[in-house]
Amino acid sequence: MKPETRNQQLHSDATVWEQNLRDLTVQAGQAAELGRWDQVEECYRRRGEQLQNHQISPSLATDLDGIDRMVEARIVMARSAVQSQLIETAKVRQNLQGLRPWQGVSETEGPRMDQVA
Repeated sequence: MKPETRNQQLHSDATVWEQNLRDLTVQAGQAAELGRWDQVEECYRRRGEQLQNHQISPSLATDLDGIDRMVEARIVMARSAVQSQLIETAKVRQNLQGLRPWQGVSETEGPRMDQVA
């Protein structure tokens, strides 16, 4: 194989490899937007495998970092939403527990169907 042909092949392989890394990162971003965290994890796992023992160009690193920051922001938003829901659920539960003794019904013992009928 001529040196020029070999260099073109290496460049082509590198371009395909870089595009694959970009695609995996974009897919992770799209999955994060949909809240599909298992897919996000899988994309990053596959990207990590591709990056083992390889160096990337500064421009590719910048591209991937930009998408990674968007995914990170989505994770922070999701975590915040879950935390808010947990706090709200705890408040509702606390209010319900406060109502039960007042109504004379213990938490473990409520009216049974045969008692209601």
